[in-house]
Amino acid sequence: MKICLVTNIYEPYQLGGTEVYVKALTESIKSSGHNIFVITTCPPVKGFRGVINETVNGIPVYRFYPWNIYWGYRAQAKPLVLKPLWHFVEQWNPQSYLTLRSILEKELPDIVHIHNMGGFSNSIFWACKGSGRKVVYTLHDYISICPKSILLKGNLEICKRNRLPCKVYQMIKRWSCKGNVDLFISPSSFNAELHRQHGFLKNGQCAVIPLGIDMTSDGLRQKKGSAKFRVQDQAINLLYLGQVVPHKGLSVLAKAIKAAKRDDLWLHIAGYGDYVGQIQDELKGCSNVTFHGHVTGETKESLFSESDAFVLPSICYDNAPLTIPEAYQYGLPVIGSHIGGIPEMIQENKTGFLFEPGNASSLASILRRISLEQLRKMTHDCQKTAQTYTMKKHVEKLLAVYKSLTK
Repeated sequence: MKICLVTNIYEPYQLGGTEVYVKALTESIKSSGHNIFVITTCPPVKGFRGVINETVNGIPVYRFYPWNIYWGYRAQAKPLVLKPLWHFVEQWNPQSYLTLRSILEKELPDIVHIHNMGGFSNSIFWACKGSGRKVVYTLHDYISICPKSILLKGNLEICKRNRLPCKVYQMIKRWSCKGNVDLFISPSSFNAELHRQHGFLKNGQCAVIPLGIDMTSDGLRQKKGSAKFRVQDQAINLLYLGQVVPHKGLSVLAKAIKAAKRDDLWLHIAGYGDYVGQIQDELKGCSNVTFHGHVTGETKESLFSESDAFVLPSICYDNAPLTIPEAYQYGLPVIGSHIGGIPEMIQENKTGFLFEPGNASSLASILRRISLEQLRKMTHDCQKTAQTYTMKKHVEKLLAVYKSLTK
């Protein structure tokens, strides 16, 4: 089977977990014996307007810059005046349509699987279906419902007011998907239901398939005995790893750490984002907090293997955070906010604990009562749960879906 994955950013570019997942998925499908290639975007190259053909880890990759006001995935902030113009072009980009269709008509894949589509514009759906391909679209976020994709207001409260501009935006998205997507995939039941509430998936063409992650050959990563980051042997080492941005709830975590008032509780924060400085200020004076910055490879593994629990204080509708099964690999219980798809991934008192989103007192209550002995007793259930998220099992489910569409 020949498969095309379409995603807005791909190795070496990365923003969050979706990019890690898509790269692992692509390489896993290739290793299972199928023919696969990727279409993605890239920053503008001065003096060059065409398509860049390259190979990344044995995977053919087509990159092009969809003409717009700017490339939407650079780290620096964008001028507010330009954002509406970017979103206007994002409704239909003829250059993106023509480029995508040209590549697909050249390659003729059996399946086109769309992941993050921001930057390609809505024309992506017409290009993929117009080339005569079967089209699958994974709902990694809420971009079809909200142009910000996270459904948060400026004051960081969940946005539940579906005003006229939002309804028009959603209508255009529904119109673009209608007849052009053969099957939607949602990593969580929550995300699927939210899309149904906004008029999507009316014909029931949606499969809920949890995402998969790469694991070691035995399916588990064994905890190391080293102590590179562990400060005290009998202390509880708590890990946050992810983007340091407002909607991830790190201000809530900062307040909870202070309120817990435990000398034997150490917090490790790993990640990058514009919010690092503010969180450092909020935790000023806390001697039991360490900032590690962006980590990869052995440093990332050491942090996981030396920690006792993972914390996920999101205040937005997190869909299916891959850091949860990643933590489970190491036997780490997850302390997560009861929001979005997170509750579907955590079994209370078995693989973790849930607290009220945005409520520092609720999180602090858990931090005060947990013990090292309690967390270590949960290790087996966490590692057992991790095995349900293997990339191998995930790919088997996806291939079954692909085959059903191409019969």
